[in-house]
Amino acid sequence: MNLDGVLANGCGRCDTMESDRPEYNEVPATAVRDVGEAPVASVASEAPQAPLRPGWKRSLSVFAACFIVYLAVLEGFLAVPQFNDIVQIRPASALGPVFGLFFGLPGVFGCATANLVSDILHEGATPFMLAGYFVIQVMYNGLPRWAWYLVNARSPRPYPRFDSASKTALYMALALVDSVCVNLAVYLFVGASPESGPSFATRGLNNVWMLLYIGLPLLYALERSPLTPNPPRWIHVPYRNIKKSNLTQRFIIWFVIASALLMLLVSVVVIAFASGDEESFQAVVRTMFHEVAILTVPIFLPMFVFLHILERRFTRPIEVLALDQQTFIERMESDVEQGRRDTCIAVDERGTKPRYEIAELYESTNKMRRDMVGFIERLYNVTAERQRTATELDVAKQIQMSAVPHDFDSLTERFALDIAGFMRPAREVGGDFYDVFEVGERGVAFVIGDVSGKGVPAALFMMRAQSLLRQFLLETDDLGTAFTLANRQLCERNDAMLFVTAFACVVDTATGEVRFANAGHNPPVLKQNGKLGYLACRPALVLGAMDVVKYREGSFACSPGEGLLLYTDGVSEAANAAEELYGEDRLLQTLAKLDGGVVQGATASTAQDERPASADDSAVVANGCRAAAASSAQIAVNSLVASVDAFAGEAPQADDITMLAFRWNLPVARLTLPADDVELDNLFAFLEPICEGEGRTPKMMAQMMLVCEEVFVNICHYGFPDGQPRLPVDIEAAVDERAGCLHLVFSDQGIAYDPLSHNAKKVDPADEQRKGGLGILLMRKYMDDLRYTRADGRNILRMTKRFV
Repeated sequence: MNLDGVLANGCGRCDTMESDRPEYNEVPATAVRDVGEAPVASVASEAPQAPLRPGWKRSLSVFAACFIVYLAVLEGFLAVPQFNDIVQIRPASALGPVFGLFFGLPGVFGCATANLVSDILHEGATPFMLAGYFVIQVMYNGLPRWAWYLVNARSPRPYPRFDSASKTALYMALALVDSVCVNLAVYLFVGASPESGPSFATRGLNNVWMLLYIGLPLLYALERSPLTPNPPRWIHVPYRNIKKSNLTQRFIIWFVIASALLMLLVSVVVIAFASGDEESFQAVVRTMFHEVAILTVPIFLPMFVFLHILERRFTRPIEVLALDQQTFIERMESDVEQGRRDTCIAVDERGTKPRYEIAELYESTNKMRRDMVGFIERLYNVTAERQRTATELDVAKQIQMSAVPHDFDSLTERFALDIAGFMRPAREVGGDFYDVFEVGERGVAFVIGDVSGKGVPAALFMMRAQSLLRQFLLETDDLGTAFTLANRQLCERNDAMLFVTAFACVVDTATGEVRFANAGHNPPVLKQNGKLGYLACRPALVLGAMDVVKYREGSFACSPGEGLLLYTDGVSEAANAAEELYGEDRLLQTLAKLDGGVVQGATASTAQDERPASADDSAVVANGCRAAAASSAQIAVNSLVASVDAFAGEAPQADDITMLAFRWNLPVARLTLPADDVELDNLFAFLEPICEGEGRTPKMMAQMMLVCEEVFVNICHYGFPDGQPRLPVDIEAAVDERAGCLHLVFSDQGIAYDPLSHNAKKVDPADEQRKGGLGILLMRKYMDDLRYTRADGRNILRMTKRFV
């Protein structure tokens, strides 16, 4: 939208001639635009209607209606003798020209036919005389019509509407001319003597009087009726049926009514007090008509002068201003859409002479329009800039969303990991991110981060943080070192003082070891040992705050079917309309319901947090919930998103929402046995099909059976001292065919004992004093990975055996 032309041209197309100015009450804006005029529309007007060319049925109906009305009025007054021979008061004289002017030929001939019928009934004239009277009546009814439309042939509002002093004066002039012409025609046709001249003058004055005092109100009423005028065929301007009258019309109508009442009162007084014979009475009536005619001139002439001044300086300027105001915005928008630069800003004052307060109103309106156009131009520029920015942000959003992975099928197939991710920025772009990628031959890294702030700055910092973390996680084996190096890089040239919280972990898909590092991020939800809780890990300082901070790595053991849910604070701090937070407890309860359990608490801890990984590193989940069945990572993420959205309701999203979940998705076989060594046969029957398959030799099976026998027997003999109830032992087994590993988990509720902490030595098998040493030696010899955890009153021993 270019409004420079609007501001430069000012009035633009307002320089057209006044005679070409479209009228506000009958020309639609679309028609005016075609000829380059400045359109103005009417207040409270209906849609324009094209001039209707009535069919024969409508013409016949109008003819009949005019015939009936004219005949009824004419016969009604002819029935009163005092209104005829002497007084010559005939209101029907106003009906013919008015109906002809409004309804066209059906009105002209309808009234003329009614007058012919009346002449046949009362005059007793010859057919020739009746035909002559009929022709004269047609001329009388039709002359104002043809004269009116000829004068207004090029006017944009040619229809009979007395909304100005000029149109009212035209009507009165036509009434006078029509009356003179018809009386002259009658005088010549009947061949009357000069002595009958006063009678013809009286009739002429009656016609003028009736056309003025009855014709004007009658046309005013027809104009506001639902009826449509019937113009000649050379008139093509659409007609607007305008219900609202302007000040000029109201003034004319009330003035005419008041004048008519005054003249009627004078006439009644004159007639009432007249005395003498009939000839003297006729003289009095003629004198009254003459005096009324004489009085009409000084009454109406000042009225026209006053009305012209009022209309030109007050009424018309106000109307023009009001109507121009209604179409100004429409015209400006239309010009902008068509690429035109000459919109008329200033109010068109042609045909008006605003003075005093009206002139000041015009000046203030023009100034307001100039200011508004300037404001619209600035607003358009701002809007266009915002649209460009929105387009760029949309592209940035697509780039940001493409920077995080969405397809995890390859990782699922290669590493038996069930992975799901979700990210929804609060604005077009956000500061949250997550990443998943391979580390080494059997490791998979999971990273999630949350940059301080929102919008474009956070998004740019997010991209930088994501790339640095990926780079150093791939280059270094220790996650603490990777975080330390990334933190130093983020602190450099960080003039905006942004920072990012981050959590990263690397899953060894062969052993189930999970190494992690945390930089001020929310602790993830850990599913372990069939329970849910939060991984207890020291958050440390955020990345990008201080370059001297050093981060440490922690680890825990993960069994098949277990996993983590990483999330940003946009989840736990999601607020509803009451400004209540979603909270970490509700988050854990939502996941627990999905898993089919009941949350009893919401805490979890790791026994060895943020220290170099070793065989003694462990994770402990306390006060969690027993899970009845595992759920996929995608279902968990989708359910959590739905729960957060349902909780927030109509409240706007205040922060980015991001989640990343994974589960070690190996099929797990489970067995529960009483703590009695007589159950060894059942244990062997459970293990035998697991130890059979490609790559699993009989020798390996024998080693596995020997180790499992030692572990089970030690639990049965030493796990439950005298007086303590012997609770069942749980065994879980899973085979990772891809990695060539067999995973075993023994879990019991006996006394706490960490076999890996025992420094076993080789002893003589015949030594009856040994206690557990042989079993520990066998485990360390035949198993490739051993991990012990004490969690929730249970001893959990995890063993991994590679068979390829």
